[in-house]
Amino acid sequence: MTNSHAVLDSTTQKALDVEYHRHAAATYDATVTRFFHFFHVHSLHPWARRLLKRRPGAQVLDVGTGTGVVACMLARFGANVRGVDHSPEMLERARQRARDLKVDSRVEFDLADGENLSYPDGQFDAVTIQGVLHHLPDVLPMLREAFRVLKSGGELYISEPCREGAPISRMLNSALAPARWLKRALGIVPRIPPSVSDHEESINGAALIRDIQALGMTTEVEFLIRTGLVKAFPDFLKIWITVFFSLPTRRRRGDLLFVVGHKP
Repeated sequence: MTNSHAVLDSTTQKALDVEYHRHAAATYDATVTRFFHFFHVHSLHPWARRLLKRRPGAQVLDVGTGTGVVACMLARFGANVRGVDHSPEMLERARQRARDLKVDSRVEFDLADGENLSYPDGQFDAVTIQGVLHHLPDVLPMLREAFRVLKSGGELYISEPCREGAPISRMLNSALAPARWLKRALGIVPRIPPSVSDHEESINGAALIRDIQALGMTTEVEFLIRTGLVKAFPDFLKIWITVFFSLPTRRRRGDLLFVVGHKP
C-alpha cells in the first residue's frame, strides 16, 4: 500500500523524518506518548501479556522504537527486546528510559532502517510496529521485512492512525470546536498549535489489513475513535468512553487501527 503523499522518494522521506524527530525528541513523550498511554493499556499491554504467557522470554523486535516506550514495556513484562530506529536523538532517549526503568539488561537499541533489517530470517517471536507506517510513502517494504524476521507462528502487532476515521468522532470533535476556540481566545491554549510533521499522512486502514493478509497472515482487528472529549477524564474512564463510542464501527473503521497478524 502506497500512501498518497508518496510524491517524495523514499530517501527524501526518510531524511525529512529523521530531521523532524531530531526536533521532536525532546517533547515527544510529554505530548504524543502521554496522550496515547491509555490506548497502550487497553490494547498493547494485554497482547504483550498473552504473548509472554505463551512464549516466556520471547524475542521481540520493536521497529521504529522512538523513545523506547513499547520496547521498555515489553522488557518489563519479561521479553528480550531489540528496538530499532533511524533517529539518533530518539534512541538516546530510549536508552535513558531503559536505564531509568532498570530494564537495560533485557533491551538493546540499534540505529537501523526498518525497511532493511540486518537480522536473519525467523529470529523473532514477535515484531511490533506502532505509529510508524504513516511516516512512510510505501508500507510494503517494512511489512515484508517484519514478516521475514518473524518465526513461524510469530505475531506482528501494529497500531496506526487511519485517514478514513469514523462519523461519530467527527461529530464529537466538531461539537468541541467552540470550546477550543474559547480556550484560544482566553489564552488557555496557544493560538498556534505545535508544528507537526508535514511529510506524513494517516494510512488507509482497510488497505493495510489487506496488505498484511496478502503476506499470508491471519489478522485480529480493532478500530477505535480518537476524540478530545476524553482529555478531561482519568485514563480508566478514557478507554471506556472511547470503546463505547467506537462500538458501531469497531470492526470496520475508525481513527486508530490496532491489528495483530499471525504468521503461519
